[in-house]
Amino acid sequence: MALKIEWSAEFETGIDLIDEQHKRLFEYFEEIQNCIESGDGSQVEILCRGLIDYVLSHLVFEESLMEQAGYPMFEAHRQVHDAFRQRANEYLDKVTNGIDPLKVARDMRTDVGLWLINHIKHEDKHYVALVKKNLDRGFASRMLGKFFG
Repeated sequence: MALKIEWSAEFETGIDLIDEQHKRLFEYFEEIQNCIESGDGSQVEILCRGLIDYVLSHLVFEESLMEQAGYPMFEAHRQVHDAFRQRANEYLDKVTNGIDPLKVARDMRTDVGLWLINHIKHEDKHYVALVKKNLDRGFASRMLGKFFG
């Protein structure tokens, strides 16, 4: 049986911006799974590139929030992201160098999917309180409160 990678409430951080990005990552996995199930490798490269591009931009965004909040484990968290970036880029190399796209899709779904699930559930939870506190004190929050509060 294939690994199911589906969004659920257990992955919510409570930071809407992050949760929406995480949901989009899960949508990519669903699209990749559809290619695998249909045996259609024609869209795999496009989906893999989209997923990797989105993941990499998400990590930069997440890091900026942690850094702005003064998260004390920022550097360690960024190093985990850096190791993942290297791994993700290896999948891009595989998909562009003619390796069977469905094999790459299956491997990527499992490897990247498991990494994402574990990272959200275990690593990301550590920065949430500090980032939320920082966002609550931020400009957008003050302006929303001023106009709609």
